[in-house]
Amino acid sequence: MSSYTCIHCGETAARNHDCCSSGCDLARRLPRGETDLPATWQLGVALAWGFLIFNQLLFAGMDLLALSRNAPDNAAKFAVASLVAGALVLLANLFFFAISKPKLFSDWQALAISAGIAFVGGYRLGEIFGEHQVLGFLLGNLLMSGWLARGLLRKHPSKKRQNF
Repeated sequence: MSSYTCIHCGETAARNHDCCSSGCDLARRLPRGETDLPATWQLGVALAWGFLIFNQLLFAGMDLLALSRNAPDNAAKFAVASLVAGALVLLANLFFFAISKPKLFSDWQALAISAGIAFVGGYRLGEIFGEHQVLGFLLGNLLMSGWLARGLLRKHPSKKRQNF
């Protein structure tokens, strides 16, 4: 049996795959240079993804703030904005999940657990704060995005510190 290693982090990879997980596959698509970060379309996509996640979080926070100040009209506008940003984040998450290889059983589990936590946790938080859909959607998207972006935290084999 031959050994396969991840080209991003150096961990053991699945057979016939370059990366050990979907997170490393997405992280390896962002180019790394010895100098400043190059302006590439991959970096632009990652920045747009982060911008959408930030906006969903911002609009959900503004929705809760407007609810606490007893302004239901403003809260409804922020809720719609948060749901639209969340729908775009969900589409991006599903796209990134679809293009990443390999899809390990743990990746499918994380997707199912994120959906379950979003549904149950969003419902429970919604009872407390009064916003079921916004908080559930936000929680699910944050969990899925965190799972997909975990490869960014792993060290590239050439960047690991060497002990002499």
